[in-house]
Amino acid sequence: MKSKTTVSLGLDIGSYAVKCVEITQRGQSVELHRVIILPVSDPSPETLRKILKSLLEGFPIPPKNIRIAVSGPNVLTRRISLPSMTPAELKSAIRFEAERHIPFSIDDCVLDFQILNTSADKKFMNVMLVAAKRDLILQRVKLLEDLGLYPRIIDVDIFCLINAFQMLSADDMDRKTVGILNIGHRVSSFAIVQDSQPFFVRDVPLGGIGVTKALMESTGTTESAADELKIQKSPESAEMLKEASQKGFEPLAEELHHSIDYFENETGEELKTIWMSGGGALSLGAAEIFSEELGKNVSLWDNTKKMEVLGQLDAQYLSQNSPLLNVALGMVLRGAGKSK
Repeated sequence: MKSKTTVSLGLDIGSYAVKCVEITQRGQSVELHRVIILPVSDPSPETLRKILKSLLEGFPIPPKNIRIAVSGPNVLTRRISLPSMTPAELKSAIRFEAERHIPFSIDDCVLDFQILNTSADKKFMNVMLVAAKRDLILQRVKLLEDLGLYPRIIDVDIFCLINAFQMLSADDMDRKTVGILNIGHRVSSFAIVQDSQPFFVRDVPLGGIGVTKALMESTGTTESAADELKIQKSPESAEMLKEASQKGFEPLAEELHHSIDYFENETGEELKTIWMSGGGALSLGAAEIFSEELGKNVSLWDNTKKMEVLGQLDAQYLSQNSPLLNVALGMVLRGAGKSK
């Protein structure tokens, strides 16, 4: 049977930058056609609309197969245990179950779920429950519809990250029990994946801006000047940048400690490896700092090895910025190699 060919566009609309990737999927083959990263000076709807309009000017034909994702305090995920039932039965029962686990009004939420696994005796099953505030979804959809764009899939950042890791990480990388950390500007996403299933997921309202603020305090510069120092990484600023990373990431490391302790106490298994991505992960010394703070092996991972990168893409630009693209890549790779 001939593999289906799909061209998809992933839009990761963050508070610091809008990231866009366009890929073609042919079975398990992935071709990366386009990468666009545009800075966000102000995450207001008006500014984001202008940025997206500018982004679309690079497309001769308006893209149709668009996928987006949401994250932050208005999105909650819970891993819950329920008596075994069919997907149809769970679909009917999920609203009632959600009321017991979600602190939002269920009437104000969009709900989704995924059955993870079933207990050995078949009596119970683990389910990942997701609730997103309806207003957040409607605002994001309206932003795109105003530009003539109609998203086909709305996902959650952390599940996009897990999907990107499972589809694009190298075959020799540890996958059995791993942590996946994406450090954004204001929000970081963290997941612990066990036997290819998410055991624990959360968003933490901390990110690379902590390093920026530490630099601002030590140098007396503005936020934009501090960001520029982080990007340039000049040799003469190396010690100062590492000190800012150490100070700026301390609160995030403490939150990650709590998450890891919870997982290890629940499962009796040690988490040894964390794979890191996101713009904040490019801060000087980030991997070493988190390795030392958490007592784990923390490293950046390369998401380009399993993609065919087309010639018109600048290899150096992609190498420098590929850690920023995992949310967008995970969006477009949902269902890769499967007929839809």
